[in-house]
Parts: sequence; structure tokens; C-alpha cells
Amino acid sequence: MSDRFNRLSYWIVTAPTTEFPQLAGELDVDVAIIGGGMVGITAARLLKDAGLSVAVIEARKVGQEVTGKSTAKVTSQHNLAYGKLTRTFGEDGARTYAEANEAAIRLMADLASRYGIDCDFEPRAAYTYARGEQHLEAVEREVEVTQRLGLPASFTRDPGLPFPVAGAIRFDNQAQFHPCKYLAGLAATIPGDGCHVFEQSRAIDWEPTRVVTAGGTVTSRAVIMATHLPLGQVGLFYAENYPHMHPVIAARVDPARAPDGMYISLDEPRHSVRTHRGDDGNTYLIVTGPSFKHGHVDEERQGFAEIERFAAEHFGAGAPDYRWTNEDYTPMDGAPFIGWSSSARNGYLVATGFNAWGITNGTVAGIILAALASGRDHEWASLFDASRVKPIAGAKEFAKQNLEVAKELVGGYLTTKPHSFDELAPGEAAVLKVSGENVAAFRDEQGRLHAVSAVCTHMGCLVGWNENDRTWDCPCHGSRYEISGEVIHGPTYKPLEKKAIG
Repeated sequence: MSDRFNRLSYWIVTAPTTEFPQLAGELDVDVAIIGGGMVGITAARLLKDAGLSVAVIEARKVGQEVTGKSTAKVTSQHNLAYGKLTRTFGEDGARTYAEANEAAIRLMADLASRYGIDCDFEPRAAYTYARGEQHLEAVEREVEVTQRLGLPASFTRDPGLPFPVAGAIRFDNQAQFHPCKYLAGLAATIPGDGCHVFEQSRAIDWEPTRVVTAGGTVTSRAVIMATHLPLGQVGLFYAENYPHMHPVIAARVDPARAPDGMYISLDEPRHSVRTHRGDDGNTYLIVTGPSFKHGHVDEERQGFAEIERFAAEHFGAGAPDYRWTNEDYTPMDGAPFIGWSSSARNGYLVATGFNAWGITNGTVAGIILAALASGRDHEWASLFDASRVKPIAGAKEFAKQNLEVAKELVGGYLTTKPHSFDELAPGEAAVLKVSGENVAAFRDEQGRLHAVSAVCTHMGCLVGWNENDRTWDCPCHGSRYEISGEVIHGPTYKPLEKKAIG
């Protein structure tokens, strides 16, 4: 590799290899699950525990998409979430959210222990900190709220960081882990007794009781869409969650300078930090930074430059060994959408809108969806109800986001230079007008040109370039594609059309 860093997630590179088969032929089960990430694998394990047969249908590799690109914090501390939740859903709603996420931490620890999954599951305190006085009052209010809700929260002025802070909220009894090791190990417990896990099996058609791939069909009593955002037009959830990207790095650091907890800042630019002791004996600092809009290269570059500077300046980290990006969806009213895709309760079971906290919220979703798919209700379901009437909370921000979507539909993020295929240098990409069509083009270091339609197959927005991951990403609703046009993940499920070069 010519780069000084690996463009893949540290977790994916250091994960055990999974070798689940492709779906072939016809299969009948109680529940079909589209997606083999945190939601899908958790739900499958719990459904099997309940005596139901299940088939997980993963388009690529288990645990190696959004879950495998996360910072992998196992925590109920979600920035300053509880004050906002209390204002929107009342104290009872915020308490339900707290109890659900605390239960998720316990379940994950139990599953890892019960099945002997070596996933580096380690207890850690989690901190949200304010470097400046302007956020100190918000931290103090959050401490009061979370303590009333029964969370393991306290206030501190010394969270163990190598720079001064005005104050921080500390949550005890939290954890960190290796997400790909965890999901690979948990997925391995599912096959047998009428249960299955399939990889490299993309869903290309679906109904509430049927999932079709290129190789076969699964018929079931219920279908769970555990796909980060439901596929296609299901539930129109792309109108209630807006996507954003995060830069992430893993860089070696002197263990003596490695912080002991898990951290996220309130001040701009935002930083999220944790460490991991690798199998190679090195200690890695995992850092994320300011979010950026899909396909906007300048924002992406600035985000990576910021977190590399932060890691070097404060922790003595070297140049990153791994750099990648991850995608999140912010829900309109602050809580994930988990449950039936329609109020009639006869559609799909879905989970989306985790707002960068998909490890515990994804586990919560697995718990709720497993109950609903089994024909049972769940005490948390009403808070997260995916068909709930959305309150006014978040409406102003969503009006802004919808204007941005309209701009992308009309004009997209066309580059002004280069203007033709011939002007593309090795390693360069652009969205070009070619014979009146919008074309996404990339020339690799060997000089080969890759050209596909720049029109997202979900709803027609123009894709933009992800420079680090070398993917085409849709800024409207978050669909992502390889340079070949192959779908990485949805909401789309159709590839970008290849374009003639000569």
C-alpha cells in the first residue's frame, strides 16, 4: 500500500475472518433478518433463545459495516442526551431510555461471558467534558437529571485528561470492546436448530413475509430490517433521520500517555477518544472528530487534519496507522425509531436513528425487535415506537436539512475542475458532466479509469466523493457505493450504472 495508513477500519483489519455461506435456494423460518450488524445479530441470538428459527441475511460481511467502523463504546452516556430526552418525552421517557441502555450494557457483558467471546470487553468510565466555562452549566444540569434517573453519574473536574477542563459528567460501570470480534463470536452461536447466518447475500426484493436475494428466498412470519436505515421507501424513515459522516483514526500511543476512560467533548471542534490494547502489543488511540456532510471533500479533509492534530498535541500519538469514516443518522426528535414500520403493525420491524450511539441502542433494538417478532410486547417499545407521531422537537433543523436535500437533488456537488476524464490525475476523483450526464469518475494509481452514474439509485441525488474510503456517498439519505458502483449499504439496494469511458 502506497499510503502511510490503512484506509480500512482498525476493527475490521484486526477482526477474525467469518465464513458464513451465501443464501441458496428456498428456506422457511419464523423470522428473517436483513442485516448482520449489532441489531440483527443481537435480535437473532435472542430469537433463537426464545425457540424461534431465524435467518440473518447480510449483504457483505457480518459486523463489518457501521458497527465495525464505530468507536465501540459500550455506554449509556450519550453526550448530554438526558436533558433533551426529558424535555421531549418527559422524565418517564428519559428514564426508560436510561434503563434500556443500562440493560444493554449488562446483556452484552453477559453474552460475551456466556459464549466465551474474546472481544476485549473492558470496564471503563465514560466522560462528557467541557473545556470552557460556557458548557459547564449544561454539564451540571445533566448530572442532576441523570442522577434523578438512577444512572451511575457524578460530576468531576478531573476526568484524567492531559489538559484542563472546566468540568465533566462521569458514568461508572461502562465498557469498551472490539465490535467485530464480538459480532463474529456471537454470530457463530446462531447456526443450527433451524437457524442460519448468510453472508454476501444482498436483499434485492422483500415483502413483510419474504426476502429475496440473487441466490435464494427466505419466507418467514416476520421480517426485521436491521440495515441502519430501512431499505428503499420502507416507512419513509429517510425523511425523519438525516445522515452525517465522521472521520476516525487509530494511532499508536505510549501507554503511559493513554487516557484511562472513554471521552467525548462538548466544545467545538468535537472530539471522541478511547484506547485499545491491540493483539500486536501496541496501545492505540481511537479518535473521532467533527462531523461532515457526505461527499464534501474539503470538510472531510479538515476533520481528519483536526483529529490528527488533537491526538498528536495532547497524547503524543504518531501518524495514524488506520483512517476511516463512519456514518450516523440523527433522528428528528432525539430517540431512535425501533419497532413496526407502520402503526398497523403489519409491515416490517425496523431500527434506525441511533445518532452515533448504535452499540447500546443497537442492542436495545435487538431486544425490542426480538420481543415484537415473537408476538410479545415490550415495556420499552412505546418510547422508541417507530410509527410514533413526531413532536415539534428538531423541526427547525429538519427544515434546514430538507433544503440541503433539495439542493443536492437539483444541482448536486459538481466539481469545477477537472472538466473531463483526461484531466483526472492518478488518485483523483470528480463528478463530471459527460454528454449531458452526471458521471462519477475516479482514476486509480495505476491509471485505470472507473466511471459510473453519479445519480444515486435511491431518490436521484448526486453522489459525492469520499476521499479517504474511496467511495461514492449520497449526501441526501446516506447510501454508499464502491468505485465500481456496487452498493456498500442503503437505503438503496441498486448499484450505480457503469458508464462508457471511450
